[in-house]
This record gives sequence, structure tokens and C-alpha cells, in this order.
Amino acid sequence: MDGVTEGALRQMLQRAWGWGEVRLVPLTGGHTNRSFLVHGDAPPCVARLAWAGKAAAQVDREARMLALVAQGLHAIAVPTTVPTLHGAGHVTTAAGQWLHVFERIEGTSGLPSGVPDACVQAMRALASLHEVLARADIDTGNPVAWLLTRYRRVRSRGMPPCMDGLVPGREYDDVLTHAGDCLARASTSAWAAQRIQWLHGDVHAGNLLFDGGRLRGIVDFDEVGQGSAWLEAAFAAFALSRDATCEDAFRFDAIAWERSMGSYAWSGSRGDVATWIARRDVLATLFCIDQVLIHLEAAQRDLWTPGPGMGFLGGWQTLLAEASSASAAGDASQRRTASTVASLASATGDPSCRQTTASSPAAD
Repeated sequence: MDGVTEGALRQMLQRAWGWGEVRLVPLTGGHTNRSFLVHGDAPPCVARLAWAGKAAAQVDREARMLALVAQGLHAIAVPTTVPTLHGAGHVTTAAGQWLHVFERIEGTSGLPSGVPDACVQAMRALASLHEVLARADIDTGNPVAWLLTRYRRVRSRGMPPCMDGLVPGREYDDVLTHAGDCLARASTSAWAAQRIQWLHGDVHAGNLLFDGGRLRGIVDFDEVGQGSAWLEAAFAAFALSRDATCEDAFRFDAIAWERSMGSYAWSGSRGDVATWIARRDVLATLFCIDQVLIHLEAAQRDLWTPGPGMGFLGGWQTLLAEASSASAAGDASQRRTASTVASLASATGDPSCRQTTASSPAAD
């Protein structure tokens, strides 16, 4: 538990929140925090323990966005902080880990089986959430700002030890370089710069709570950031339509993805959905980058280990294939350019050319 025993965590809850005997039940899922249902003398709630070193600015962003959403989003519940005895929103461990307690939202995470409109409910709720988050001031015009922030954090650290033996160091560098190139192109693409605002940052089935066939809540605002609302909608649609059983590549239901995007658009979201559907391949690459970065950062914090069925290998293999293809195309382009330069030099004595490097996929 990141250095905090369950007994120590119970004592912190008892001391700071004034509860008597409590019992903790770990919640599955999540790569950045550890969450527990709290039973016993406490009211129905969830305790969340963050990783050591989590920035105060990140905690503050989450608190501000949750307060905004709570005021404006009424049909869907979001986490509400349970204050300590002294009115604080959290306490910290000796190692600097943030401990929050949130009121419990009834429901089960994940898309429920036998509910044909579950994805529609999710995308409509996301549209409503974006409408509220759009009221917050932004300080960037970059459509992938939140992704670039995560990319820089991952890039600043080395390859996680748990990946030794899984991938060679060269492949790791190739994938991250390819990811950086794709994010750089997306940053300056005019089509992507629609509705830049505050975002949830990690919309997937595990962060949706359904009860009785209805979407009751959206949780885990830990990664709130700024970027294109349509881009986050595309990511949510991929997360809801992906084939989680495929390990060798990223696979998803294209029809379900388009329907999800349509549901988002029909919910009143401003913008041309056809523009985004036409760029599905580029968006799929960006989604794979997002997923790979989330998992790599968790691995760098010793909170996750790569393995089958973890939603990582498919995206990794897809990016690796793209990086290899881009490298091969670049080498071929350089060989063609060298040949052209040689022939021009022989014919005119004053060669002139512009070298190009192919990359996959193009982001504009």
C-alpha cells in the first residue's frame, strides 16, 4: 500500500475523521491511487490514498474542477469530499501521500451487460460534463496539453524496471519518440483545436458507475487537464468500444465507435463530428499514446506491472509497429533523396533538394 499499512490507514481515518472501528475493502482498478470502501462506524464512503510525490497543484486542480462540476452537473453524481474533523479536505501521510475521503456513489463500475444504450448514456453524460467544465478559465490553446504534460513526466524518467525483459531499451525509446512526434503534430493541427477547455482526463468504463441500468456517477477526476473536448470524446468512444482481449494490437468496434461519437454530437456538443470521424486512424494512435503513457507512469511509480489483459500491450504493439514503419519509410526517403541529389549534382553541378521524412500517421 505504498508504504502505508492497512492498520495505519485505519488509524488515520479514525483520528482525522473521528470514526470508531472501520473496515477497509480494496477496490479493484486504478493505476495511480489506491481506493477502499470504508465500512463500520463510518458513513458510506470511499478512502483514496495517492502515490507518494503527487503534486499539490494536481490535488488543487481536482478539487476546483469537482467543486465546479458539483454545482452544475445534477443528473450525474461526482465525488464529494468528506471533510475531516477540522474541516480539511484531506490529510497527508509521513511520506507525503494525500488521503481523501469521498461520499460513496451507489453503483458498479464498468458497462453493464444487457443494457444496449449504456454507451449512449456514457457519451451523453460526457457531453454534459464538458458543458460544465467549459465554464472554467483555460490558459492554453493546445488541444493535447494534458497529454503533453503526462508525456513530459514519463519522458523525464527512465524505463520502468518491470519492463526489463519485456521490451528492449531501443524499442522503448522508439515508441516514446514516435509518441512525441505524433503529439507535436497534433499540437499544431487546426482540426484538433476545437473546443479547448478543461477535461476529465481519464474517461473509461472503470470510471463510470451504473446502477439498475442507469449511469449514476462519474469518478476519478485525478487527471483533470486542458485540451480538446472532442479529442477526449474520441478517446472515451475508443475506451468503450475496444476489444480488451486483444493483446497484439489495438482493436475496437468501428461501428460502435462512430455511434458513440454520434451520441456525443447529438447531445448538443458544438463541432462537426464528421471532421473527427474522418480522422479516426489518427485519433486511434493518439488514444494508444494516452493509454501507454498512463500505464508507463504507473509502472514508474511501482504501482503497476505489465502483463496480459492489462489494456497495455495492444496499444504498445500498435505504436511500436507505427514507429518501425515510420523509421523504415524515413530510411527509404533518405535513400531516394541521396540518389536524387547525386543525379542532380552530376547534371547541373548545383544540387538542391528538400529532405522529407515520412511518419505514420499524419496528424493534419
